[in-house]
Amino acid sequence: MINYKKGNTKIAAVIFVSILTLSIGFSGMYFAGFICYNKFPYMPAMMLEPIPVILSIINIFILPITTTLAEDGLYLGIGVNQIKNKYAAILLPAFFYALQHGFIPFLPDIRFIIYRFISFLPLTVLFCIYYYRKRNPLPIMVGHFIINIATVFQIFIMSISPALYESIQSV
Repeated sequence: MINYKKGNTKIAAVIFVSILTLSIGFSGMYFAGFICYNKFPYMPAMMLEPIPVILSIINIFILPITTTLAEDGLYLGIGVNQIKNKYAAILLPAFFYALQHGFIPFLPDIRFIIYRFISFLPLTVLFCIYYYRKRNPLPIMVGHFIINIATVFQIFIMSISPALYESIQSV
C-alpha cells in the first residue's frame, strides 16, 4: 500500500525528515494559534488534559504505532499513490489529512477546528510532497511516530501529575 522497499532508507533522511517534522509541526501549531487566537505561541492546555493513568500508559503503546500506520497508509499509500495528477496527488491527501486532525479532539467550536486544521496543513503538505517525490514512507513515518510519542508522553506526565496540568491551565 505504501510501497516501502527495505534497505532504501538512509539514516540521514530519517533524521532530516524527523527534525523537519518537529519544526514544521510546532511552527504550524504556533502560526495557527496566532491566526485563530491572536496569541503566539498558542498551545491549548486541554490538549494535554489528564486521563486515567492506566489509559495514559496504554495510550503510550497503542496510539503512536496505530495512528502512524493508519494515517500514513491511508493518506500517502492510498491518497498520493492513487491520484494521477501531480498537484491533486499532493493537495487532496494533505487537505483531508489536516482536516481529520481538525476534529481531534472534537470540540463543537469552529475556531478550534480551523485552528487544528491550519496547525496540521503545512506538515501534511510536506509529508505528501516528500512522499510524492521520494516514494519512501519510512522517514515520514519515523517523524510522525516521534511527534505522536511526544504527545502521548505529555499526556502521561499530566495524568500522573494533575497539579502540573492545573498549573499550566492558569497561564
